Amino acid sequence: MRSHRQAPTDEQLLGDLLEQWKTAAIAQDIDALMALFSENYEGSQGDKYDTKLFLLEGKDMGYLDDMEVVLDSTEITIEGATATAYPLELTTAMSKFTIKLTLTKESSGWLITSMDVEE
Repeated sequence: MRSHRQAPTDEQLLGDLLEQWKTAAIAQDIDALMALFSENYEGSQGDKYDTKLFLLEGKDMGYLDDMEVVLDSTEITIEGATATAYPLELTTAMSKFTIKLTLTKESSGWLITSMDVEE
């Protein structure tokens, strides 16, 4: 008998994406982080390319040092092909932030399409 594996739910896929985001952020792995962003991304720093440059500059200046990411209170809300994840608590050597991610289910899967950052 063959066992039928169920495909992961959107909640599981989004939870996995948040864990990947956390791991990449803590490691300051900007390329791994940007792999989670949609080509259609628009945020406070501009498009995906501008956001990558902003993050690389922040890394070079030490703004990402001693990063901690807490997802304990993050709630994922899904409405069709759009989801939000909030709050993501991020602390660095320089500051503390609360982040809200908006994600869209694209042909390749769930990707970040915007990011709101509150200090």
